[in-house]
Amino acid sequence: MSSEWRAFLLGIIGVPAMLAGLLVAVYGAETEIILTKLWLRTPLLLSGSADFSSYSGGFAANIIISLWAMAIAVAIGAVLGIGLIARGALVRVPSEIVMNVLRNSPWLVVLYAMLYLLPFEVTVFGVTIFLSPMVKSIVGLALPVTANIAEVFRGGVEAIASGQWESARSLGYRRLQILRHIVVPQALPLMTPNLMTIYAMLFIGTSLVVVTGTSDVLSVARTVIGSDGDHIATAVYIVVLLLFFLFSFPIAILTRWLERRVRAR
Repeated sequence: MSSEWRAFLLGIIGVPAMLAGLLVAVYGAETEIILTKLWLRTPLLLSGSADFSSYSGGFAANIIISLWAMAIAVAIGAVLGIGLIARGALVRVPSEIVMNVLRNSPWLVVLYAMLYLLPFEVTVFGVTIFLSPMVKSIVGLALPVTANIAEVFRGGVEAIASGQWESARSLGYRRLQILRHIVVPQALPLMTPNLMTIYAMLFIGTSLVVVTGTSDVLSVARTVIGSDGDHIATAVYIVVLLLFFLFSFPIAILTRWLERRVRAR
């Protein structure tokens, strides 16, 4: 059995067992009653609805936000990464400034900034687009992550031997053609583990979107606690912690496995 599988089994069994022990230690004889209440509230925590009729809130909202934010960050980060490796200072220097500003901006501050700076709606070609708190949260999380993506992109491209650039130029390829057809396809496997690490970090960061009014799992947890009483608060937050762990931990293990594969190549 590989080390990744051992770590996965240990974590996926050990952590829930530890949290279950904590639940018993806190509630004692009331544990069964608390578990029954948690079971009834599980659909609400997972989907934002009591009967899974929609998946726009709860833990599903955290997943949706993380996927959209990552997609936006990868798209913008790739462009910014190209700017970082540009030969002309007119492109490279502004790209470095943007990257450093985004990379050193606190996520919570950026979220608040997007909440108040972005309008409630915008009109594009006569079409009105409503910017909900979830949309603002996606933008607010995507911006800081963009800097990390750009740095990964630059590192992946620079890891490719310079001889391949020279060979491609001798064949008449332009710089962007070399990037698209030769360098990036080879650099992508090198970048994948780092991109997965960034996504795991981004997903955990979605816990911050509660400040924007988005109906994420923490917002729903507050609703549950307000409905069922403060006595259940510890149990609810243990469940929230478990949900984040069960989603993020397999990504961490897969990242370790991919890193080992990349090093072995």
